[in-house]
Amino acid sequence: MYETRAYATDQRAVTKRALVYLPYGYDESRQYNVLYLMHGTGDDENYWLETNPSNRVMLDRMIASGQIEPLIVVTPTFYVEQDCRDGLDALTFSFREELRNDLMPAVEGRYSTYAETADDAGFAASRDHRAFAGLSRGAVTTCHSAFCGSLDYFSWFGMFSAFRTPEAYFRETVQSGDFAALPIHYLYMTTGNFDFAMPAQVPGYRMLVSIEPRLRYGVNTSFEMFPMRYHSIGNWHLALYNYLQKIF
Repeated sequence: MYETRAYATDQRAVTKRALVYLPYGYDESRQYNVLYLMHGTGDDENYWLETNPSNRVMLDRMIASGQIEPLIVVTPTFYVEQDCRDGLDALTFSFREELRNDLMPAVEGRYSTYAETADDAGFAASRDHRAFAGLSRGAVTTCHSAFCGSLDYFSWFGMFSAFRTPEAYFRETVQSGDFAALPIHYLYMTTGNFDFAMPAQVPGYRMLVSIEPRLRYGVNTSFEMFPMRYHSIGNWHLALYNYLQKIF
């Protein structure tokens, strides 16, 4: 549990919940990379690890087999009580404030990550050890609140089954101010060939790669389309499996 605010509406105090996956043998004397992982519309913080426990089993097995290094995974929710139920897009932007001001300090002030201090300086210095990914509206949240909104805190990104951010917004955010000089270590985008989000994702991804010189296809960004996959967990389980092997 952590304390936050209703940043998209009246700024009232709100108590929220996020799940934290700790690798087997978690040791407070060592530092861990951390992945923040967001669900989609209609789901909640339980989606990745409890509703679909195969993802948790996959994490265990990939770490045990040495495919990936032990890491911490945090699964929050962009929902804030009953706010914005008739127009959720505002939450994909306002989550930035919750992420930076409340969730990250709560998580990384308690667990052993690469942030030496749970504040702006600590998060900025450790951005190479922090990733954010999400599915569907969670992918939109990844883009708006992490990629465009917190590039100073994150350098690895995954957007599964969604893309609907206009070119102008990228130019106003990641391509302006201090963000324009920061490296992007990896952007991974996926869809299924039967996924209803696919028609918007393909041109959106092409647009982003064409305007962003820090993204080089096949080097630090890629787009994968899974055959016979829909807008469903069968798609996103594969996406997470591949993404985990690309980050850190």
